[in-house]
Amino acid sequence: MSSTISGRPSMPLVTNKKSSSTNNGSTSTTDTKRATSIEGIVDTAIPKLKKESSSGFNYQSLTESTPLNVPKTKTKRKLPVRSHSSTNVELSYHLPQLKNIGKRKPTTSGDDRNNNNEERIHLTSSNLKVECDDNRTETSVHKTMEVEKVELPMSWKPAKKQITIERDSWDHKIEFLLAVIGYAVDLGNVWRFPTAVYLNGGGAFFIPYFTLLIFGGLPLFYMELALGQYHRSGVFTVWNYICPLVKGVGWATLLINFMMAMFYNTIISWAVFYLVKSFNSIGSELPWKHCGHSWNTNCCVAADITEYKNNLQSVNTANQMSTKTMINTSSLLAQSAQYCNRSVYSTEEYFYRRLQEVDKADGFNNLGKIKWELALYLFIVFVIVYFALWKGIKSSGKAVWITAIAPYIVLLILLVRGVTLSGASIGIEYYLKPKLNLLKSFTIWNAAATQIFFSLGPGFGVLLALSSYNKFHNNCYRDALVTSTINCATSLLAGFVVFSTLGHMASVSGKTIEQVIADQGSELVFIVYPHTIALMKWSSLWSILFFFMLITLGIDSTFGGLESIITGLCDEFPNILGRHRSLFVLG
Repeated sequence: MSSTISGRPSMPLVTNKKSSSTNNGSTSTTDTKRATSIEGIVDTAIPKLKKESSSGFNYQSLTESTPLNVPKTKTKRKLPVRSHSSTNVELSYHLPQLKNIGKRKPTTSGDDRNNNNEERIHLTSSNLKVECDDNRTETSVHKTMEVEKVELPMSWKPAKKQITIERDSWDHKIEFLLAVIGYAVDLGNVWRFPTAVYLNGGGAFFIPYFTLLIFGGLPLFYMELALGQYHRSGVFTVWNYICPLVKGVGWATLLINFMMAMFYNTIISWAVFYLVKSFNSIGSELPWKHCGHSWNTNCCVAADITEYKNNLQSVNTANQMSTKTMINTSSLLAQSAQYCNRSVYSTEEYFYRRLQEVDKADGFNNLGKIKWELALYLFIVFVIVYFALWKGIKSSGKAVWITAIAPYIVLLILLVRGVTLSGASIGIEYYLKPKLNLLKSFTIWNAAATQIFFSLGPGFGVLLALSSYNKFHNNCYRDALVTSTINCATSLLAGFVVFSTLGHMASVSGKTIEQVIADQGSELVFIVYPHTIALMKWSSLWSILFFFMLITLGIDSTFGGLESIITGLCDEFPNILGRHRSLFVLG
């Protein structure tokens, strides 16, 4: 049947009404006659009824204590409506489809109601409401009436109850902003951005970077926030509204987010490894500060060798007429340094030979044994992520208060320490000095676009999922401006921290900035930063803070990627996954 209520198909209804009848030519108030009318369908909150008989009607749902019947006589198109003190019903139907359903002849006895060879099914009900169109030219009737009885053939069967899951909303607007900022500001801001600046003309890189932010990144960022907020749907369901033909884009996004989440969780497990070692070194020196460990080579140079005063001692000669200064070879290992192609800082060897144990692997053919210590830390990361996401935005909205704010506190502390190091100005000058001739190269524009889109994260479905929990009239344009501005400002701040440290390392080692970065590559956060921290007083404390910051940066990005997957699948399969979100997240 084509008529609908609340977007669902309607079902026909047969109602029995009591009315006054004529006895001996006069109207009696005690006598009643029954008029049967077909008034469409009943649509309410309890189980849907699906018709399997040959009448071709489609029942959707009924509520309780209402007998339903379909008489076997024929009906006219003009349907009588009589009032009676009974249950209110709203119904909807189209007349052309009523031709096989008839109206019984009225009788003078209410007891004859069950004597017309009708099949009935009784449901319990208290309030039924039915609406019908009152546009007879369109072959439909719209009446509101009171229904005493609704009768159906026994062949009608109740359908499964449709489950509607109420969508959560952010408790506070600031939680949404922190979640978006936490997702956008990740490890890429700390190590990808400084590396991109170094490789693409220093300060000249800022020109294509901000140009593509305004004309590329920000519009896409805003568009994804608006789509999620308007449709209030995940990355799969939203394509039903845009273009169902390309719904596979949502599944491709799921795979990308899954791989990114696994990547970030691995990086976080490394940070947890360093964090645990930092706690263990409280009251002593950090394990990557000096050489002489089982994982070190003869080419190892202690991190604090740059502080030459700590590696020199004053010795009196035999005649005690002059004083000579000699190098402490126990720290420098000068006896064997001549056999090395290059010196390697202890922080670098700690990362490659202690953490990753690359010396024990032989490519993909022999990856080495499982490092159970790292496997345990990876499991801990998954546990943290689970408890942050198992209740959706109600739990993750509280977690972002820590994971999104803590990195800024630590970055500011490291900035103050970095700019006070000797040689910091060398690195900062390199960071800000532009090489404008590189602007003619396509490479610099490509690198800027890569950094903008990777950092802001449009197209991953995360912004769409997070904004789907916003209120409909939220100002998402302002949110896009605020969060994208904070994201880019964080990248600039991290650049000052990194290049001040690089300037210091270049100054004390006699190398150029290019050589320092070339030696370290993209592992700046596990080599350069730990090196700087090892030179500070209370180095264990700073190390704990720094690696805690790395953990929070990575976890925020993991939150976003996995929330996109969870929201999308729960919206796509609400009856299966939406009802059991906690178990689904655990799986």
